[in-house]
Amino acid sequence: MKPLFLLFTLAFLVSVDVRILAPVLPSIAVSLGATAGAAGLAMTSYSVAYGSGQLVYGPLSDRYGRIAVVRAAALGFSACCVLSALSVTTWQFVAARLLAGAFAGGLIPLTLVYIGDTYAYAERQVALGRFAIVTSAGLAFSASIGGIVAHLVSWRAMIAGYGLLTLVPVGLMFSLGAGRPPRGAGAGERVVRYMDLLTDPRALLVYVLTFAEGFLCWGSVTYLGAFAQRRHGLDQLQIGLLIALFGVGTMVGGSLMAPFRRRLSENALAGTGGSLMSAAFFVLIPTWSWPAFAASMLMLGLGFVGLHSTLQLRGTEISATARGKAFSLFGFNLFTGVAAGTAVMGRFVDAGLDNTMLAVSGSGLALVGAAAASVRRGRAT
Repeated sequence: MKPLFLLFTLAFLVSVDVRILAPVLPSIAVSLGATAGAAGLAMTSYSVAYGSGQLVYGPLSDRYGRIAVVRAAALGFSACCVLSALSVTTWQFVAARLLAGAFAGGLIPLTLVYIGDTYAYAERQVALGRFAIVTSAGLAFSASIGGIVAHLVSWRAMIAGYGLLTLVPVGLMFSLGAGRPPRGAGAGERVVRYMDLLTDPRALLVYVLTFAEGFLCWGSVTYLGAFAQRRHGLDQLQIGLLIALFGVGTMVGGSLMAPFRRRLSENALAGTGGSLMSAAFFVLIPTWSWPAFAASMLMLGLGFVGLHSTLQLRGTEISATARGKAFSLFGFNLFTGVAAGTAVMGRFVDAGLDNTMLAVSGSGLALVGAAAASVRRGRAT
C-alpha cells in the first residue's frame, strides 16, 4: 500500500481529534462538572503538547525517516485517546489530552514534510490543497458525525472509537520501510540549527504569521459551539452540523486549488484568504439568525485554505537539507498560537464578551493575510 495513502488516513483521524472539542465542548463540560472555559483548557494543553512535540519529531524524522517516527507516534496517540475517553475529572481529561496532543504532533506535520520531500515546489501547493481536503473532511466528520455520536451515545464513545481505528493504518505501515528523507547536508556542509532558522528574516516572518493565524482563527473557533448555543439556542447536533460547514468550505477550496493557482499568485491567494476569514468573523457579530452562522462557516473554511496552504507551502521550502527541523518550527508556532488563543479567547467567552473575541479575530486575520501577501518567495536557509 502506498505510504501517502496511509499517511493521509492517519492525518484524517488526527484532524478529527484536533477539532473534536468545539462541537461537543458543552457536553464535556456538563459531564465533568466544569465551565466551558475550564473544559477548553483541554484544548490548550493539547495544543501546547502538539506544538512542542514538533521540536522533537522534525529532527527525529530527518534522522530516522518520516514513516518510522509516524508509526511510533500513532501508537501513542491511539492509547491516549482511550485514556481521554476514560477520564472522570476535568484535570484527568486535560492531562490525557495533553498526552494525546504530544503524540498527535508527529502525524499531520510529518505528512506535510513528506509532501515537501516528494513534490516539486511548483506542484506542491496543489498537493497541499488535496491534503487540505483530507484534513477538512476530518474536521467536517468531527463536527457532524462526532456531534451525532455525542448526541446519541456519548463523547466518550466517540473519542475511544477513532482512537482504536488508528491502529488499522498503523498496522499496515509496519510493512513499509522507514521512509528516510532525501539526503541531507553532506560532509563539509554546515548543519542547520534552530538558531539559524529563527534568525533568518524570511523564515521568522513565516513562523510569526503562522502563530498569529493559529491564535486568531483556532482560538476563537474552539468556542464557536458555545457561542452558537448561547446566541441561537441550538443543541449539540445542530451545532455540529453547522460547524461542519467550516470543513466543507476548506474541502471546496482544496478541490479548487489547481484552478485557483492558475489564476492567482501565491500572494493574492494568501491576501484573499485572510480577507475572507476576517469577513467570516465579522459576520457573526450582528444578531442575525442561524443561516448567517452557516454562511460564516463556509466563508471561514474557504478563506482558511487560501491563507493556510500558502503558509504551509512556504514552511516546507524554508530548508531542503533539514526540512523536518525547519517545518517543526512551523508546527510549533501554529499550535503554540492555538494554545495561547484558546486560553485568551476562553477568558472573553467566560466573561460574556463574545463580540470582542470575534472582532479581535476578524481584525487580526485581515492583517495576517495582508502581511502574507507582501512576502516574496525565497528559500530561507
